[in-house]
Amino acid sequence: MALSSAFQSDASLLNIFLTILPVFILMSVGWLAVKTGYLKDSLSDHLNAFTVKIAVPVLLFRAMVNLDFSQAFNFPTLAGFYIGGFLSFLAGIFLARKVWKRRPGESVAVGFCALFSNTVLLGLPIMLRVYGEADMAPVFGIIALHAGTMYTIGMISMELARADGRPIGETVKKAATSILSNTLMIGVILGVLVNLSGVQLPQVIQGPVDMLASAALPVALIGIGAALTRYTIKSEFSEALMISLLSLVLHPLITFIITHYLFGLPIEMIRAAVILAAMPPGMNVYIFAALYDRAIGLSASVIVIATSMSILTISAWIWVLSHLNL
Repeated sequence: MALSSAFQSDASLLNIFLTILPVFILMSVGWLAVKTGYLKDSLSDHLNAFTVKIAVPVLLFRAMVNLDFSQAFNFPTLAGFYIGGFLSFLAGIFLARKVWKRRPGESVAVGFCALFSNTVLLGLPIMLRVYGEADMAPVFGIIALHAGTMYTIGMISMELARADGRPIGETVKKAATSILSNTLMIGVILGVLVNLSGVQLPQVIQGPVDMLASAALPVALIGIGAALTRYTIKSEFSEALMISLLSLVLHPLITFIITHYLFGLPIEMIRAAVILAAMPPGMNVYIFAALYDRAIGLSASVIVIATSMSILTISAWIWVLSHLNL
């Protein structure tokens, strides 16, 4: 892509900021459209339903159909991302318990905010804007396992922490059912099956798939912006700021140390793991909190604060990676 070539020739912090700015401008379009009353508040429901149930699953399906599994599912890359997320999760639980004196279940909800990065709706468009399509295989490898892995960790931890939790076997069964019925996972699984079968999609099918996939990310970004009008910064500002720093700084930092210093991976693997790790929490953290009725207001505050901060922190991480001569 021409844009990624231009970025590589001028990787100044300002140029990086301007490269990812269109992603946040699209989010602002959705936010302003609803905030000013130009479009109804229900816009976010309809846009997010379209992206999560149709467009993004099709996008992931297409990615899996064309994916080189040997490049995508690289163990050191996956280990760097997921170990970083798990350690941030534990740090969030520890700080919530010891500093903010949260109850066990609430602490898990806090940790989940630091665990679950918005890899699809925000991570994908930023990676495409900055680096282009050539090195996306490790990105899709992380995304393919993301929702399933993170929800399993969160749900099992919550059930173990709650005094009124269900038996662990029932929890695992519920987690597996929720993951396999998730439309994003269905798109991934179907794409993997087509890839392994070697079947070539006929043009009459490939055409609509391409059109839906092309619509997924712009519509998703506008939907995120529209949804942000519903969330406000509550009184738990200091705790929300702490979680935001775990998500935007600690997670990518641990991921970078593991992928670069421990495994010495190629730059395309490092930046896929680190930049996705640097994404802010998405609406899944609010859904998780609401599911268990734990720290709901805090999770909403985290979405607003972390997303607002992320335009600067993501730019900083991209700048750091571009100046390490890896």
